[in-house]
Amino acid sequence: MLKSAYHLSVNALLTIFATGAATIAFAQGSGAPTGFENCKVLSDDKARLDCFKQLLTGGTPAESKTPDASPYDAWRLVRTADPRGGPDAVSIMRTADTGRSDPDLAGLMIRCQEKQGLGVLLGVVRPFPPRSKRNVAIGSGGVQSVFVAESTDTGTALVLPIDASAFTTGVWRSLNRLEVKISDPEADIHGMILLDGVTPAIAKLAASCPPR
Repeated sequence: MLKSAYHLSVNALLTIFATGAATIAFAQGSGAPTGFENCKVLSDDKARLDCFKQLLTGGTPAESKTPDASPYDAWRLVRTADPRGGPDAVSIMRTADTGRSDPDLAGLMIRCQEKQGLGVLLGVVRPFPPRSKRNVAIGSGGVQSVFVAESTDTGTALVLPIDASAFTTGVWRSLNRLEVKISDPEADIHGMILLDGVTPAIAKLAASCPPR
């Protein structure tokens, strides 16, 4: 059960990136990559993941090859080529804790962006209307902050109005997990995302961002 939920979250995040990374980073275009529908219908989890990874032109998620993987390895570094020839879209992703999250929360994405700093997004399995607003409560241990987040053009992620420095030098630098509640008229989405390893993952992401 947990294994299936994990694959669902990974699939959701890879789908978000495959269908939305280019639009998030490159002028908010539209349309799924060629072959996306073929990947979705594959019944085998590994084959489906491999298919999605092949759509991520320019690279595949960075994964540890050793059995003693550090928390840092839980963060996947992904590159997607700009079909128009511009800089790659680069992001790190971590899936939600499947044992303590609703199935509709896919995970956390931190991405390079054209302006200064790194953007932070929450990936969702149940899409929201494009450009719609949702209140998102984020915190840990009962202490929460509420943000107004906007969904991407694909509706598969919510853009939080914060910079990733909040996890390294800001108010969330001491947190080991992020508790999330997305308010939605259809049904609220609750979940938890573990933050161990986020500081070195963000450092690697920042070093991998295309020159501005």
